[in-house]
Amino acid sequence: MEESGDVVDISISLFKDENSSDPGSVHEKTIAFVGNPSVGKSAFFSRVTGVGVIVSNYPGTTVELTHGTMRFDSRTVDLVDLPGIYSLGAATEDEKVSKRYLLTEHPDVIVNVLDATRLERNLYLTLQLLELNIPVVVALNQMDAAEGMGMEIDVQKLSSMLGVPVIPTIATKGLGLYDVISSALEAGVKEECRIKVYYDDHIRDALEKLDREFPHINQCVKMRALQNDSDFVNLCCSAEDADELLSAASGSIAEDIENVHEMSVPDTIAHDVFGEAGYIVDSVVSRTERKKTVKDRIDEVLTSQDAGIITLVFALLLTFAMVFYIGGFLEEGIVNLFETYVVQPADSMTAGMNPVVQNILIYALLGIEAGFAIAIPYIGVFYIILSILEDSGYLTRAAFLLDTLTHRLGLHGRAVIPLILGYGCNVPAIMSTRALNTLRERRIASVLISLTPCSARTVIILGLVGTFVGYWAAVSIYVLQLFIIYSTGWVLGKGLPGERTGFIMEMSPLRQPDVMATLQKTWIRIREFVYIAFPLLIVGSALLGAVEAMGLLDVFETAVEPLSVGLLGLPAFAATALIFGILRKEMALEILAVLAGTANFALVMTPLQMYVFAVVTTIYIPCVATIVILKHELGWKDTVGIIAFTVSLALVIGALINFAAPLLV
Repeated sequence: MEESGDVVDISISLFKDENSSDPGSVHEKTIAFVGNPSVGKSAFFSRVTGVGVIVSNYPGTTVELTHGTMRFDSRTVDLVDLPGIYSLGAATEDEKVSKRYLLTEHPDVIVNVLDATRLERNLYLTLQLLELNIPVVVALNQMDAAEGMGMEIDVQKLSSMLGVPVIPTIATKGLGLYDVISSALEAGVKEECRIKVYYDDHIRDALEKLDREFPHINQCVKMRALQNDSDFVNLCCSAEDADELLSAASGSIAEDIENVHEMSVPDTIAHDVFGEAGYIVDSVVSRTERKKTVKDRIDEVLTSQDAGIITLVFALLLTFAMVFYIGGFLEEGIVNLFETYVVQPADSMTAGMNPVVQNILIYALLGIEAGFAIAIPYIGVFYIILSILEDSGYLTRAAFLLDTLTHRLGLHGRAVIPLILGYGCNVPAIMSTRALNTLRERRIASVLISLTPCSARTVIILGLVGTFVGYWAAVSIYVLQLFIIYSTGWVLGKGLPGERTGFIMEMSPLRQPDVMATLQKTWIRIREFVYIAFPLLIVGSALLGAVEAMGLLDVFETAVEPLSVGLLGLPAFAATALIFGILRKEMALEILAVLAGTANFALVMTPLQMYVFAVVTTIYIPCVATIVILKHELGWKDTVGIIAFTVSLALVIGALINFAAPLLV
């Protein structure tokens, strides 16, 4: 396969049309991109759409679909990037949404992106897609990586065996993309040419029985009925037909197959599909001996239990340090600019206004300041690093190494990345939980991240306890927080209902990340946060300003005095500081200094009060930005539950420290 620079330039110039990025416009065709995770599907999609894409949740879910529009030979085409899946089953939310989209939205063509280095595993999904009544074009991606591994793939023979066009591509370099889109726009449904999986005799007999009973229903629907895939069957049939078909398929027919094979019908069918995939690979792939490369040796280190763990710890610490220090540096600069050139001048200009109006305006500006101070420094740095870790293939290795530990918390191994990065900022960490397979795992991870002391909480721990109580007192708060996180995760892992997943993850090859794809991916994710969080940040800040100006905070202090003073032993004014901490956690410390009349907290608070204040601040209700993201990812019901849990936990832990500490001294 030639890798000429001219081909790259041509493909990009033909695809990119920044004036046609509205998915609501009239399209002549809709192309759905489908493939396993980490096959280069998103890199392909980014190349052909540029940055003019729209990200939205599929109705009724938190799973995202990315839409882009392109012009190709005077035709307008809608492109949809479906989440990475391994099959059309129902093991994960991503699989359910992708299946539902394909069966209900009826895209004109499926572009099935395969990883040439993992062809057998990828063909399992391909063979399922070929059973649908939708044209399919196969993009055989990462051909350069396959060649580097000593693999030679007979592309024409593969195309002939599958019965659909197969086009070799290198998405990161823009090679082959023109041919894929061109072929997709010309594709038609020719089911008689497509490969038919050679199923076991007992499966074929079962299908023949169902054919006699339900001659009007497509055979692929009956195949899914044998696998007890009720979602698939209900999407393709009337309610009456679906019930009858599922009942017939799950009766004596299924029992006979299970008795003969001593395994479930879905496992028997999966065995046959994988067998077909293996036969295809043996027919089209030849391998040549090659010497172990530097990349192979690096991979051995990264996946070993000893050196791999050490490397992982270093990588996570480096990631945390970069997010914390680079993000903190940028945040300080942005805050200084806003305070000097926006907030202070606005404060002077509104000095003669009604106090309520003035507070609404000033606090709205503070909300904008908080948004920029979070989105640009922490989320930007975080997503650049995350994209590099994703595209290099390192994330799958980290998940592999820590899977045993995270399973004790009821989580998949890949959850370790958002959990660690929650120490930088909870917002992007919660957003990254989308990579987890099930809603149950996303709920557990989101609760644990909400309890994680982010960089803003670190400001309070170090600025208050570390400075005025002592270094080890500050360290003890982190130890306490780790204990709380682990205990909460263990309880949720044991008791939270929902689907549990085993560790099944494709170990993607190590590769050099593409700079353009990394920047595009980062921009899309930052833009989404800005669109979601900014409006609520501004509105929430304005409301808080109005409440403060109307003197309602004084009423609040009096109302909660039994809790803040009686239960926690804090000064009365500390309750107001905690309220402001909801806007931005570090604001709790800033407002505490304002209300105390001094930044030397040792003059107005005891060491125990400072310690309790810091502990409560690290546990209680998340900041507004985190609440917004929780609502977006999990919905209001779970968000309110997390808020109630963290507030209750903060009060219990704070009270225990307040009453127990004097007894231990």
